[in-house]
Amino acid sequence: MALDYISADIREAAYVYDGECLAGNVRVQSQSGSRDVCGNGLFNRIEVPDNTVPIMAFWKLEQIPDSVRDACDFTQDLPEGIPCVAARSYSLVIYYLTSNDSEEGSTGPWAGMGRIRRAVYRQFNSDGSQRDYINPMDVGFDAWPGEGGNVEMPTPVTLVDFVDDRPMEQIAEVQDVQSMDVECPDNYNLTPSDDTLGDGFEGVRNFYACVLDETGRRARAAEDGEDDPTAFNQKVILFLRGNAAGKPGIRSANEGFMPAIQTQVLNRSVRRKSPRGF
Repeated sequence: MALDYISADIREAAYVYDGECLAGNVRVQSQSGSRDVCGNGLFNRIEVPDNTVPIMAFWKLEQIPDSVRDACDFTQDLPEGIPCVAARSYSLVIYYLTSNDSEEGSTGPWAGMGRIRRAVYRQFNSDGSQRDYINPMDVGFDAWPGEGGNVEMPTPVTLVDFVDDRPMEQIAEVQDVQSMDVECPDNYNLTPSDDTLGDGFEGVRNFYACVLDETGRRARAAEDGEDDPTAFNQKVILFLRGNAAGKPGIRSANEGFMPAIQTQVLNRSVRRKSPRGF
């Protein structure tokens, strides 16, 4: 059910970050020299909660609150940046993996080894008031949030618990298998990258994705002078492994081990696409 929920979320995405861009590792070489396409990397510009690692991020369009739409209909003097015509604005969705093995004590109602959490950065609060919002259309998706300091994300909300949080080497050892390799097809990037999986999450690949490399491809194509380097949809291969440890009768993580399940998602955005002949 969690995998279906995340898949439906990604299907609505206009732009999905790949692991290299999230870590700020995309560079292109031109006659004028090399340049960073993704700045310092989105995951280096957000505050991450304790015992947590960000996994993937994407932008999607959401309807503005009803109160804002009503103000568009009846008020002439509105602040700049209100999308009255489109009645939608871009929201940044970030999924996290949080370990429940915390020294701080109780994790509330959540059980198991780890859990997936979701946070959404929106232009408006539910009451219609504006947040401190940086429009990705002003700086570009890959370069967002542009110059400046870190971006404060809302508190993530738990989607599902009983997620395995062990490194792949440890799982392979206790399950008595030779190895458990993680590979992505050609032109896909492992997301998050190994650079992101620091601070206690090294080698943890129980919730991850393989994301079609849009940022790197577009940057390289632009350097080569191609007219329309973004005219394709992104594909995401998503993987998730649960673990029943903590449920009645399951005495250890080894007994609670589950095989990874996966799904493939093609986002349906029509951003910057034109019918043939136009």
